[in-house]
Amino acid sequence: MNPTTNHAYSAIQGNLANASNERIIVERMTETDPLNLAGMIAGLQPVGATVAKAAEWFAAVIGKEHVLCDDASRFEYSKSTLPRSTTPAIIVRPGSVSEVQQIVKGASIFGLKPHAISRGKNWGYGDACAQRDGQLIVDLRRMNRIVEINEELAYAVIEPGVTQGQLAEELLAQGARLMLDVTGAGPDASIVGNILQRGFGHTPYGDRVAHSCNYQVVLPDGTIKQTGFGDVTGSNVGHVYPYGNGPCTQGLFAQSHAGIVTRMTIWLMPHYERVIGFGFKTNETEVFALIVDRIGQLRRDGTIGSVVHIANDIRVLSTQRTMKEHSDNRAPLTAVERAAMAKEAGIGQWNGLGGLYGSRRIVSAKKKEIKKAFKDICPIRFFCKWQVRTLKRVSCHLPSSTLFDPVRNISTTIADVYDLLCGTPSNKHLEGAFCRNRPKSGEVIDAGLIWISPVIPCSGKDAKRLVSAMAPIANGHGFDLPITISPVTPRSAVCVTNICFNKLDNDESKRASLCYKDLSSAINNLGYPPYRKASTD
Repeated sequence: MNPTTNHAYSAIQGNLANASNERIIVERMTETDPLNLAGMIAGLQPVGATVAKAAEWFAAVIGKEHVLCDDASRFEYSKSTLPRSTTPAIIVRPGSVSEVQQIVKGASIFGLKPHAISRGKNWGYGDACAQRDGQLIVDLRRMNRIVEINEELAYAVIEPGVTQGQLAEELLAQGARLMLDVTGAGPDASIVGNILQRGFGHTPYGDRVAHSCNYQVVLPDGTIKQTGFGDVTGSNVGHVYPYGNGPCTQGLFAQSHAGIVTRMTIWLMPHYERVIGFGFKTNETEVFALIVDRIGQLRRDGTIGSVVHIANDIRVLSTQRTMKEHSDNRAPLTAVERAAMAKEAGIGQWNGLGGLYGSRRIVSAKKKEIKKAFKDICPIRFFCKWQVRTLKRVSCHLPSSTLFDPVRNISTTIADVYDLLCGTPSNKHLEGAFCRNRPKSGEVIDAGLIWISPVIPCSGKDAKRLVSAMAPIANGHGFDLPITISPVTPRSAVCVTNICFNKLDNDESKRASLCYKDLSSAINNLGYPPYRKASTD
């Protein structure tokens, strides 16, 4: 962090300490019935004099309608899928970079620590919550302009409020022969917000932060910084080359509070002549380890250029009817129950899905290499667009008998994954958040969900070691453990796991917190730290 940035934050921290008698301090009401929303709102501490003055100041800068400090709004922004959340003092919604500059200056004046969110859909990692109570939420959703789409050089310049669905629709509307990488977070999730958390998707550009550049950032002193050659007057390469002269500053603004990113260039892919999905499954742990090894080798030699996702049976079942029907039992599935459900769903203990991209000739050559690599491990199946559509159409006309459920389940799963491989965002994958219980609202934010995502070397030995350590801990606390292992880079894989729990059950929420603590301790002791942490950690 540069001296200016460090000085600004030191000043803010000092102001916060000095203003402790005036700023808002919110007590979380852990023993209150979460359904009693009116009671929760009434329980919030009244806004202090300093915060009230700050709200007036912000209203003069960006308009009263874009400054929220009423109890209902503060409560809404305190909602989280985590067992613990934080409540803000004020929420501001700027509409331009100049307004962000003024907000940052105002935060320093009034001793409020800003916490920027793109759209607040950081589910399972803190959602819209800041690290501590009483912070200033800077909600950037109004800054939702697609500034430029350059079809020739395949990039887009976007603001933080732009969603996956918005950009995908705009590319389609313009007839651009381009596609973007998408995650399973749904059409309403922010692209910039996910990239700044180093999120990843499914395509050859699945390592999303590696395919972004030219960040426009408002620093804590209110000045604007462009990363890379975007900071050089007259430069024509800021959108296409991520570095500048000297140190690369872009990484300073990921998973940090070093500044507020207000614009970003993301690289897009050309519409490939051929996009083919492939899938495999196994019930053998040793075969699973061999698969991880072989996928890593194929990633490193360039045969597979996209992010392959290897999911256990619990992960796949978590989005399906059979798992939800079991959720009332509350106990983890037994080995017998898991085997029966997997058989019904037509899946294995471990299941992989990935994509191949390129011309017909290139994809055909890659298919041959993958078949050869998997010949002595397990069968591998390939599917293209017309096959996916045909299977889905056929499954819709099958008799309602449960005998055909495996066909319907596989059809739906393959269709949903193929959409992601082709850059089409979907809400279907959010269903996994409801495998323990579905809140009446049907919204993810009202479910209990904690993500924990350690990084491992892309080797079968490490994958086996991690799974064998994590699963017993989760089961011991009374939770199933969905797992997806994704080689985001050729040499490393992110192991995405999560705890689903009922937020309305205080005992279950406490067990979820303890489970998260024990899992975190275990992965760190093994040398597999998480690639991403909750905003409230």
